[in-house]
Amino acid sequence: MQRRRSGGLVTVLLCLGLVLSSTTPTFADEHNPPATTRDEILAQLRQDLDESSEAMINAAADLRLAEGALPAAKRTATQTQQLLLAAQRREAAAAKLRGIAQVELIVTTRDMEDMAAQVADQHDRIGRLARAVYQSGGSMSDMSMLLEAQSPADFAERMVAFQTVLNSQRSALDDLQTVQTTYADRTDALEVVRDKVAAADEKAQRELGVIAGLAARAQAAETEVRRLVTARAAAVAATNAAQVVDAAQGQVQQGSQTSLQAQLLAQAKALLGPAGSRPGSSVPSVPGTLSWPAHGPITSPFGMRVHPITGVRKLHTGTDLGVPCGTPVHAAREGTVLSAGWDTAYGFRTVVSHGVVNGALLTTTYNHQSHVGVSAGQHVDVGQVIGLSGTTGYSTGCHLHFELLVNADFVDPMPWMTKN
Repeated sequence: MQRRRSGGLVTVLLCLGLVLSSTTPTFADEHNPPATTRDEILAQLRQDLDESSEAMINAAADLRLAEGALPAAKRTATQTQQLLLAAQRREAAAAKLRGIAQVELIVTTRDMEDMAAQVADQHDRIGRLARAVYQSGGSMSDMSMLLEAQSPADFAERMVAFQTVLNSQRSALDDLQTVQTTYADRTDALEVVRDKVAAADEKAQRELGVIAGLAARAQAAETEVRRLVTARAAAVAATNAAQVVDAAQGQVQQGSQTSLQAQLLAQAKALLGPAGSRPGSSVPSVPGTLSWPAHGPITSPFGMRVHPITGVRKLHTGTDLGVPCGTPVHAAREGTVLSAGWDTAYGFRTVVSHGVVNGALLTTTYNHQSHVGVSAGQHVDVGQVIGLSGTTGYSTGCHLHFELLVNADFVDPMPWMTKN
């Protein structure tokens, strides 16, 4: 529960300056798995920052949510934009193919019109030949006109005329067949081209529909990114403001800790002489020395932990037990109450000295209580109810913050406890 000293504001500003970059800060969490919903994040932060201000915890939750969601939102916006560009390229290609097909349709249609005119011309030509045959008095195959020749020269002239008319008729029929065949081919080609135009139209329309959907998605993704960037900036501003408050509170709490440690150091030296200056961390623990002050889950253990905003490592000076407000708090060992009452940082706090145990002075503290049931100088027995748990002082939720000091140092109380 040792709080950060003031002077961390510059560090916070540097750490949180990432708001203008695409890099996402790492939120360290040594005791809990990553949370996803805001309620989960708040619960987790209250364990890690149980003595921070509510403003800091809410700002940290908002910042963690924004930082957690922003990378995915940026990826979505980028991917959607890439899909949109790809769809636009496909639509441009489809439009180009449609243009080519339209040109081919125009050219093929003109060819059809030309072939139709040629077919009509051939029909007119054959009609003229038929009329000439009729006017000449019979079928062109009738040989009587040759027999009526009056002389060899007349016969030769009639033969030339007959051959000329016959060749003209045969040529006209051949030409008609050719243009009719070509006209049929052009008709088939025109249908193919029309199918190509229809297919190109369909593809272009389909891509336009895809583009419309992707454009809407891209706009939504970019809007979400802007929202998260704004939310992140607001959270940074809120954490900066909360940091000022927390820094002041940290100084107050540090003052409470320093005052108690100075008092205990003097007492330890008086009782133990030079051994009273021995660091508490070097004193071997004696399991079973302390009983549990309350029965509940450990929500935040003793030890170093990282502030999720500043990244500063600080010592959590006790063990937090997750018990409801109003839960009876029991003395962990018989001893004498050194102090019992209000502390700005720790709320209603009880400090009990247990005397010298295993060559060291043991002291326990019970913090954030809603009610104190003992007074300074009073002797208490192990298991005696000395107060009720709460959330007073610098606390964001109901719990009991239980501390153990060996000589004048905060140590982990768990190795000294009885089996729960």
